[in-house]
Amino acid sequence: ALSSKLGHASKSRSAVASVDMGRLVKGKSSSSAKDGTIDGISTEAWCGPFSVARQYIEAREDARRRREDELKRQEGPDGEAFEFGEHHPLDEVIHEVELEKKRKANPSMNWRGAATTPTDSDANYYAKRRRQLARQREASGRTGRIPTLYQMCVDLLVANFDSVDALGDVGVDVRRSLCEHLVATGKMNGAAFDVLAEPGVEALDVVDCTSVTQDAMVEAIGTLLPAGLRALMLNHAGRCFGPKVVKAIVSAPRKDLFGLSIGGAYLLKDEDAASLVAATAPTLSSIEFRACHLLGPAFCDAIAHHYSSKGSNGCLLELSLENVPLTKQGLLKLSSTDALRNLKSLTLRQIDGVDDEAVSALLGAITGGELEHLDFGHNAELTDDCLPAIRTVNTNGKLRSLQLGNLKNLTAAGLEAFFTFDIPGLPQPPQLRKLDLSSCDEGAVNDDVVHLAAIASSSKPAEGLKKSTGKRVKVGTSTLGGLVHVDISASSVTDKSMEHLAATSYSSLEELNVNFCSKTSDRGLGYLVDKCERQLGKISIWGCAQITDVFLDGHSRIDEDPLEIVGIWMRQSGRRSVR
Repeated sequence: ALSSKLGHASKSRSAVASVDMGRLVKGKSSSSAKDGTIDGISTEAWCGPFSVARQYIEAREDARRRREDELKRQEGPDGEAFEFGEHHPLDEVIHEVELEKKRKANPSMNWRGAATTPTDSDANYYAKRRRQLARQREASGRTGRIPTLYQMCVDLLVANFDSVDALGDVGVDVRRSLCEHLVATGKMNGAAFDVLAEPGVEALDVVDCTSVTQDAMVEAIGTLLPAGLRALMLNHAGRCFGPKVVKAIVSAPRKDLFGLSIGGAYLLKDEDAASLVAATAPTLSSIEFRACHLLGPAFCDAIAHHYSSKGSNGCLLELSLENVPLTKQGLLKLSSTDALRNLKSLTLRQIDGVDDEAVSALLGAITGGELEHLDFGHNAELTDDCLPAIRTVNTNGKLRSLQLGNLKNLTAAGLEAFFTFDIPGLPQPPQLRKLDLSSCDEGAVNDDVVHLAAIASSSKPAEGLKKSTGKRVKVGTSTLGGLVHVDISASSVTDKSMEHLAATSYSSLEELNVNFCSKTSDRGLGYLVDKCERQLGKISIWGCAQITDVFLDGHSRIDEDPLEIVGIWMRQSGRRSVR
C-alpha cells in the first residue's frame, strides 16, 4: 500500500535511509528530462548526496560498458578492425606504441620473476611443493626441528599435567596456551579445569568447556569472583553455563567483571541473560555472545535499560553478537535509549533481524564518536542503504576496522560512493586499517572499489576538514601507511588492485587474502611483493589455479625473510586445482 502511495520513490536506487536530506528531483529543470533522465540520472529516483553519487557512478559504468561493447563489435575475431580488410605496414608500430602505453599505466606488466637454477628435482611436482612447504614453515616459525624454550615448557607441563597441583603466578596468555594444548591432546578434564581456575586469576579463558560440568563451574565462580575475577571467557559452554552459574554470579557479594564472552551456551535462557546483564552492568563494559540460541527480547531490554544514562549508568564499550536469534524489534530496542552511546566496537554477524533500518537505528544511537570497529558480515538482508549510516557514524574519523564479508546485496556503485571524498552532508571516508569485503557479489568488489578504499585509508587528514560543505579538500598521503589487513576473496579484482595496494600501502600491508580471485596473475602479486616492505608476512591464494611457479618460485622474498603463501600445496602450476 505504501509503494502505491509513493510511486515516485525508488528504494532500489536510494541509499539515504539514514541521511535526512532526500528530495524528489523534478524534471522541469531541464528539457532533457523528457526522456526521464537528467545527465543520465533518473528523475524518478529519491535523491540525496549519497544516492546522487551512486547514480553517477552507475551511469559512468553503463557508459563504459557500452563503449567496450562497441569496440568489440568493431573488431574482428583477431582483434583487428573490420574496415581495414588487410594489414597496414604501420600496424606493428601502432601495436608497440599502445603496448608501451599500457605498460606505463600498468607497471605490474613489467614484472619478471627471478631466474632459478634448475635442479633434478624440478621435474618432480611434489619435490617442488615440499621445498615450498619448507619455506612456508620457516616463514611462520614452524620448522619442526628446534622448538622454542616456551614451546618446550608448555609441552612438558601438558605431558605431566596430571601431576600439577597449581600454576601459581602465571599470566592469562600462558594459561590459554596450556588450555589449547590440553584440548588438542585430549587431556582437558575436570581436574585440569580446577588447576586452570585456581583462586587468584583475573581472567578465566577456556577454549573448550565440553568436559566441564555446571556444578564445577558454579564452584569455580563462587571462588574466583570474591578473589577478583575480571574477565570470563568460555567457548563451547553449552554444558557448563546455565541457570546455576548465572545464579552464582548474580548472588556473588563482589562482582568486578569487565569482560564477558560466552559461546555455545544452549542452556542459557533469555531471562537468565537479562538478570546477568542487570547484575554486572555497573562494571561490565564488554559483552559477547555467540551461538546462544535462547537469547531474545528480555536480553535486549536489559542492555537498553541498564546501560542507559537513566538506568544503572553502565558504560558499554564493546558489543558482539553472532548467530543469536534476535528479531528486528529486539535490535531496535537497543537503540531506543542511549545505552550504545559510548560504543567503540560493534559486531552483529549472522543475525536474522539485522537489516538496513536496524543498522541505521543502531548506528544512530552511537553518539560518542569513538567507534573503531564494525562487523556486519553474513547478514543477508543488508544492502547499499546501510552504507551512508556507517559513514555518518564516523564523525570523528576513528573507524579503523570494517568487515562486510558475505553481503551479497552490496553493489560496486554503492561501495565506490562509500569511499568517495567530498559528499555533502557526510564525513570523509574512513581511514581503515582492516578491510573485509570477502565473498560479496563478485562484481561488487572491483579495482575501482579497492583503489578508492586504498586512497581513503592512506590519505592524510586535512587541517580544518569540513564535514558538510561541498568544497573539495586536498588529500595528501599519510606517512603512517594505509591498509594493514585486506580480504577481498571471491571478487573480480585484477592486477590493477595489486598496483593500487603497492602504491598506497607498501609500508603497512601485513596480510592479503585473494582467495578465488581468478583475475589476478603472477605479475600482479609479484609486483606487490617487490614493492611492499618486510612487514608483509602472509598472502592467501586458495582457489587461484592461475598462479604458477613464476610467482611462487620467482618473487623477491624467496631466499631471505621468506613470505608465507597459503593455498599452494595441492595445485599444479598452470593447471586447474587438483584439490
